[in-house]
Order: sequence, then structure tokens, then C-alpha cells
Amino acid sequence: MSVKLRLRRMGTTNRPFYRVVAIDSRKQRDGRTIEELGFYDPLRKPAAVQLQEEQVLQWLERGAQPSATVRRLLQHQGLLQKRHLMQRGTSAAAATQAVAERLQSRTVRPRRAKKGRKAAASTGS
Repeated sequence: MSVKLRLRRMGTTNRPFYRVVAIDSRKQRDGRTIEELGFYDPLRKPAAVQLQEEQVLQWLERGAQPSATVRRLLQHQGLLQKRHLMQRGTSAAAATQAVAERLQSRTVRPRRAKKGRKAAASTGS
């Protein structure tokens, strides 16, 4: 059985809320899951992400493949770096500390404002 870590959509119309789940890759998006591993709420600013680190790391060790979005969430939380350090022989405590230091030193770059089509058309003429 091939296991994937992916998002399960919850919430109402126009108010999505996702759970991060371990699921058989042959199942549909909202099908029966093996285990729930956390949640992702993209509507909060900043987006809320809560993951059960130990369970996620166990599934990754067992060979579960994360989807593109879940991979991005794991990178943002530092779990992929922690797993990489632990595979290289670093203790769990040292890997956790290294990831925490990296996340604290990370700076958030402000996004540039996009020009609207009307503004771009009026300035370009």
C-alpha cells in the first residue's frame, strides 16, 4: 500500500479548512484516512498550521510521500530539515534546536504590490 500525506478539505463553501492526513494513494481526496496528523487554515492571517511532529516524522520514515502542498508546509515548519539532520546522525534534541534557530533567524520579506491591469494600462500609454 502506497501512503501519501495530503490535505483533506473541510469547512463550508468559500471557507476552506484542511486537515493533514495519511491516506492510501488510491483513495479519493476526502476518502477514509489512516491517521490525521494536523490542520492547515489558509484563511487566517498568517495562515495557521499545526502538525503532530512525531507522527509526521514516523510516516516519512515509513516511506509516505507528501503532496506538493504538504511538502511546502513541512518545509515551512522545519520538519523536512529536522528529518534530514536526524538521518545524518544528529540527535533529536540537537536537530530540534538547529531547526528552531533557523526558523528564528528567518526573515520575512514583504511582498511587492501587484499593479492592476487598469493602472498598468494607464501608465503604459
